[in-house]
Amino acid sequence: MTLKEIKTNRLFQVIYPIVVYFLVYQVGVSFLIQIFGARTGKVTCLLIAGLVCIIPIYALYKRYPKLIPEDNLDRKTLFSYVIWVVGVVAFSIVLNIILTHSSLINSSEGFKRASATLTDGSIFIKLLCSGIVIPILEELLIRGIVVGQLYLWIGRWPAIVISSICFGILHNNIVQFIYAIAIGFVLSIMYTKHKRLSLCIIAHGLINIIVILFS
Repeated sequence: MTLKEIKTNRLFQVIYPIVVYFLVYQVGVSFLIQIFGARTGKVTCLLIAGLVCIIPIYALYKRYPKLIPEDNLDRKTLFSYVIWVVGVVAFSIVLNIILTHSSLINSSEGFKRASATLTDGSIFIKLLCSGIVIPILEELLIRGIVVGQLYLWIGRWPAIVISSICFGILHNNIVQFIYAIAIGFVLSIMYTKHKRLSLCIIAHGLINIIVILFS
């Protein structure tokens, strides 16, 4: 395989999963909300679309080349993992508080619509959806696939920056765009440092659970 073919293949491996995500998840959510949203609540529609979308995204993640972590899991390494996860979660909570008290909240109609959707359901469904399913889906896509492929193609820092912008774009409004870029940046740093997607899923899930419980 020539260098040009390798680059073309890497580009396809970044773009194709994003297209799958938008077609299966974003379009699926809109369809489900129109049909069932009034009866089940919008968060239930997010949950169903997320569960369905995890299947093809996980299949793509397993198929593509990925970052391989080191085998050693001594106490020092585990302690480092804990510190990173706690640090990422703490950073996100502080940023969330700052944005919550900013004027952007009231001026963004997109954020208001997103908030209305994310709060339209029982606490159990919200925790299941935003605390487990969505973090798994988004981390498989953005860190597992996008960061992984860009890292292997153009290096660590370009992968971190580009993936963080992609993560922001997925959230469809200015408030969550800013928040997701910042959180995506630190999650991508953690992923490229330790190369363990599970850390990103845990941190992402904890962030969402804390926001849900204290919002």
